[in-house]
Amino acid sequence: MYGSRRRNINRLAQISKLAIKHGFGYYIKKYDLPLPYLKKEKKYLQSSSQKIKAKRLRRFLQECGPTFVKIGQLLSVRPDLLPPEFIFELEKLQDMVPSFDYALVEMVFQEEFGVQIEDVFLKFKKIPIASASIGQVHVAWLKDGTKVAVKIQRPEAEKIIKTDLDLILNLLERVKEKIHFIDIVGFTKEFSKSLHRELDYRIEAEQMRRFREQFKDDSRIKIPIVFFKHTGKRVLTMEFIEGTKIDDLATPEIKGIDMYELAIYGAKVFMKQVLEDGYFHGDLHPSNILITPEGKIAYIDFGIVGEIKDEDKEIITSMLSGIVRQNMETIVNEAEKLGVKFPKDKMDALKEDLKKIVNNYYGRTLGDLKIDIIGREFLSLIFKYRIVIPKDYALLVKALITIEGVAKKLYPQINMLEVAKPYVINLMKKKYSMDKLAQDFQDEVKVYSKIILDFPKNVDEIMRKIKAGILEIKFKHEQLDNLDKSLEKASKTIARTIMFSVMILIICITLWLLSTYSISSMSAFLIIVFVFLSFSLFNFIR
Repeated sequence: MYGSRRRNINRLAQISKLAIKHGFGYYIKKYDLPLPYLKKEKKYLQSSSQKIKAKRLRRFLQECGPTFVKIGQLLSVRPDLLPPEFIFELEKLQDMVPSFDYALVEMVFQEEFGVQIEDVFLKFKKIPIASASIGQVHVAWLKDGTKVAVKIQRPEAEKIIKTDLDLILNLLERVKEKIHFIDIVGFTKEFSKSLHRELDYRIEAEQMRRFREQFKDDSRIKIPIVFFKHTGKRVLTMEFIEGTKIDDLATPEIKGIDMYELAIYGAKVFMKQVLEDGYFHGDLHPSNILITPEGKIAYIDFGIVGEIKDEDKEIITSMLSGIVRQNMETIVNEAEKLGVKFPKDKMDALKEDLKKIVNNYYGRTLGDLKIDIIGREFLSLIFKYRIVIPKDYALLVKALITIEGVAKKLYPQINMLEVAKPYVINLMKKKYSMDKLAQDFQDEVKVYSKIILDFPKNVDEIMRKIKAGILEIKFKHEQLDNLDKSLEKASKTIARTIMFSVMILIICITLWLLSTYSISSMSAFLIIVFVFLSFSLFNFIR
């Protein structure tokens, strides 16, 4: 216990020194954080430039180690929490640290599987090809000669992260009342969950498996195969993919790759992930995308993914349709359905600002406009108006801007709205096609048919209870004598009006479907039965 407490004090002192070194003494003093090495008599200055503060924050997080680097990376996908200068600066956080000894690699592998590395692999390169804060990647060959990439977690990673998170939460609990615009403790707990998910490589392996299934019929997309037999909580063994990072495509014409076509296809694939599959890669920056020698797009690093509910896909499609049509009302209304909260007292100003961004962007190429400026304007809007975005969709907002940046790397003249336009229009046509409407109508008929078919059984059940004397009806009647007749008359009038309107609508749709589409005889029969029942119910209400 004493040793643990001493480690915490030492770690706190280290963080404090780094915070002061990078110019955050002003904030430590302002929020009265219980950190050592702060001289109370000294006047700490606050930097006036957002860019300077953002750079200092990045360097501070970098020096503090894996937990802080990961928190910075998670913050970089939350445009509703930080100004754009911080978002773009935190994107630069390099998760690269010195590698750990091969002896520790062997130890972790044996602890996970109970066997030696040489029992599984024909060859295993001791020098890693990449080393990050949580783990490092080695190239190896299975016994059958298959070339693989093996990610091994640092032995102390989980312990370090847990210690740091406990310290951070303890500090934030003391200042949460002074920070009103954000639930700082709640967001830190959210980040904590994400970090603990990253510590379990089995979760990432399952996410890769799901993406492979998602793209199994797409010959242009490459997702690494996971070797689950050799994958555990701290070890992930996957197919090694040969390819070039987008950042390194300095002379694409030599490689014989059509960069324009590749950029278009990559953008459409991302739209498919979001609007059709509802499962998207949430960290598609240039370093996580490879272009294979055959011109395929390969995704790597599946630590961050996003999911979209089925009922929200159509809302997002409608919102994108609003952007394509430059309709601010549609954009705002559909966003609110997703849980986005706008400041009601500033809606007119917000819509005007949004309109300016869309109008400036629409119909122009990325060659005319700098992508980072477009993204910065949009992110500034979110932060300026304190727009609250549900955490599930904050990732999507940032992913859309990131994928646009990737498109610029491939082909600067692309306009993403122009790419999205035919895709969105096609989805809207599917949504409102008569085949879809007819199917939806048929599904509703099936539901109501079941209710009707169950009606005799339900009546029989009620009669049985009445005969057995076990039916109990509770009714409280207090001074309603004068209202009975009025309510009965009003309710019948309302019911007749609703039923008449529905009946007319059904008749019109039925006649149109029968005259325009070749629907099945069963479908026609069900529609006719429903219309007949509507007439019967109308007469009954009368």
